[in-house]
Amino acid sequence: MIYLRTADDSLYEYVRLQLDAAWGHPTADGSTATCFAPAGSGVRDPDGRLMLAINNDFASYEPAASMLSVLIGTGQVEQIAEDDYMTAVVRNSP
Repeated sequence: MIYLRTADDSLYEYVRLQLDAAWGHPTADGSTATCFAPAGSGVRDPDGRLMLAINNDFASYEPAASMLSVLIGTGQVEQIAEDDYMTAVVRNSP
């Protein structure tokens, strides 16, 4: 798994919509509505930054692979440790 964090909701939504368009989501049969949760329902850390866990296969498919490399390289998205992600998930659970 790869764990990511960003403070930019607009960037998160832009990436999500670009991947949805590239991969044909929502699918015609309705089995997949989007590639990952919209920003409004995404997991957040205590500072309000969006966090996302993706499996390694997801990150290897284009255009996700290219986008991820650029976003991490520019600092717009930060790769974080599993513990940081899990701590926030537990904290945000009902």
